[in-house]
Amino acid sequence: MPSTPSREVRNLNALLEVSRALGAEMQLDSLLPVIIQKTTEVMDAERSSLFIYDSDTDELWSKVAEGLNEKEIRFPSGIGIAGDVAKSLKTANIPDAYDDDRFNPEFDKQTNFRTKSVLCMPMKTRKGELIGVIQVLNKTDGGVFLEQDEVLLEALCTQAGVAIVRARLTEAFLEKQRIEESLKLAADIQMGMLPSTFPAFPERKDFDLYADIIPAKEVGGDFYDFFLIDKKHLCFVIGDVSGKGIPAALFMALTKTHIKASSSRRRTPGDVLFRANNDLCHENESGMFCTLFYGILNTETGEVTYANAGHNPPYLVRTESDASQIETTGGIALGVMEEMPFETSTITLSKGDSIYLYTDGVNEAMNEKDEEYSYERLETFLNDCVEASVSETVEASLNSVKVFAGNAPQSDDITVLIIKYVS
Repeated sequence: MPSTPSREVRNLNALLEVSRALGAEMQLDSLLPVIIQKTTEVMDAERSSLFIYDSDTDELWSKVAEGLNEKEIRFPSGIGIAGDVAKSLKTANIPDAYDDDRFNPEFDKQTNFRTKSVLCMPMKTRKGELIGVIQVLNKTDGGVFLEQDEVLLEALCTQAGVAIVRARLTEAFLEKQRIEESLKLAADIQMGMLPSTFPAFPERKDFDLYADIIPAKEVGGDFYDFFLIDKKHLCFVIGDVSGKGIPAALFMALTKTHIKASSSRRRTPGDVLFRANNDLCHENESGMFCTLFYGILNTETGEVTYANAGHNPPYLVRTESDASQIETTGGIALGVMEEMPFETSTITLSKGDSIYLYTDGVNEAMNEKDEEYSYERLETFLNDCVEASVSETVEASLNSVKVFAGNAPQSDDITVLIIKYVS
């Protein structure tokens, strides 16, 4: 039966009203109830449901189904009338639901509702991708859904689909902004935990030090630290936590805290790492670990006691000979296994000697040809910088790595710390 002019005008006005209503809602949770309400009104139906398609699980879900108290309904695509429409992408116009094999009467039994006529239609993007399914139940006049109802619902589906896609894009954009702001805040907090004021001890003329870090991402797992245990003992640390992102940053903060809390003039570097390792193992449900080098410089004698927990061996840079790696002590990374021993070893610095500490982001930096910066390049660089100040050497080292890498993206943080014995 053709629609009358008054009905067509009424439908056009209704679609305009729906368009205005959908345009006012930008969040998905607020938008879905509006779509349901307006669909029921415009279609002269007793009830409507909207099911969103989840392409990851091939399921339909709904938080909105008029007359129901459930927060969410979820079922596989292909099940029931709505599921079949989602699978076939074809409209279903059913005069009597109980005559259709796809209909599940359990819904009616649970709600005391009597489903009669059903009009179910897919919502698609312009590219034909499924967004969801709208299902309308029972004409209020007791009749069935006609062809003109299908045309009207198709117009509604188009508007609703556009609104849902827009809401998803808006939420994705806002979520991206929230993540970026959170990461920036986390990066600021993380960098704030690292000493950044140089000269760090302006009143001291018996040693000099400098450090810098280039994070591969907003937050990472590299860190350094230095502090005076007493007037003549300077503690210095460099570490590299497994993994990236916020979990690595949290484990970094935990490691740094335990190391500093365990440090004491009465404890050797091996003892400090032993205590910190046990503490980290107790709190390490995530299975993360941290390689770390820990040293104590006697600023009167130049003697350095140290312990290495699986970290890259630092370089001893002497004024009278080529740079060479400091002999490792054979300890494993912190957080791997409790009650592991860490040996302490000793070297002695002469006036003008330095210790160059770094993370593997330096020697493993890759260029566009997939070549590593390598230990060989690092040693050549260090031999050319014997006379430079600690700050000049650190910044030149980082710049050397950046120039080598060029435009190749780096997957690891790059951290350098230099301790120089002056007198």
